[in-house]
Amino acid sequence: MRKLIIGLFAIMAMGLAACTEESLSVASGGGGGKKTAQERKLEQDVRSLNQQTRSIITKNTIQGAAVGALAGCGVALIFGGDGSDCARGAVAGGVVGGVAGNQVGRKAAKVNQELVKQRETIAKLSGINKRLGGIEANLRSVVRSQNAEIASLRRQVAAKQISPSQFNARVNAIKSNRQNIRNGLVKAENNVSKSQAELVKLERQGGKPLTQTKRAASSTKNRLTRLRKSVRLVSS
Repeated sequence: MRKLIIGLFAIMAMGLAACTEESLSVASGGGGGKKTAQERKLEQDVRSLNQQTRSIITKNTIQGAAVGALAGCGVALIFGGDGSDCARGAVAGGVVGGVAGNQVGRKAAKVNQELVKQRETIAKLSGINKRLGGIEANLRSVVRSQNAEIASLRRQVAAKQISPSQFNARVNAIKSNRQNIRNGLVKAENNVSKSQAELVKLERQGGKPLTQTKRAASSTKNRLTRLRKSVRLVSS
């Protein structure tokens, strides 16, 4: 009787293991080579992050020109100009905000441009870090699932439950997913590095320390670097 009970338990355990393997296979598409919805969402989130980091400098440069235009108009009106003087001053101020201009407009636009750049950069970096938090959590979940799935698929190949081509198709999809994530994070890193360089340039030109903003940019870049290094590519 004891042997019969032990035998029944062994059969049940084998059945449970087979069900688990099959569940993992079904969840991943049975080695069909397609990316999961969670993997596709993670890639989309990283693309959005890349876009978000790319717009830091561009948006502030445009706003700097706009602030310069407003400053040029304000200076014209303060000194008794009319609407046409305001228009000319706005043009001159806009040039100041983007490149260079007359001495009065340059001073007015420079101060305003620096303030706008600081506020916008800090706000942007805050948004980037908020998005990074979600990406980090999703990435951990996806990687855990992928690692468990690869181990399951290897067992299924060994048991001849799936073909080697099915195994390779799904593993290649996982490889592609991780490579895309890493590439996207590299681009985001580079974008933040450009923002750091721009902050250094502004600090040098304006003579005012931008310590807090530079620290925020440096912290964001370091976080991106750590996250990128955590994405381990799947070996062949």
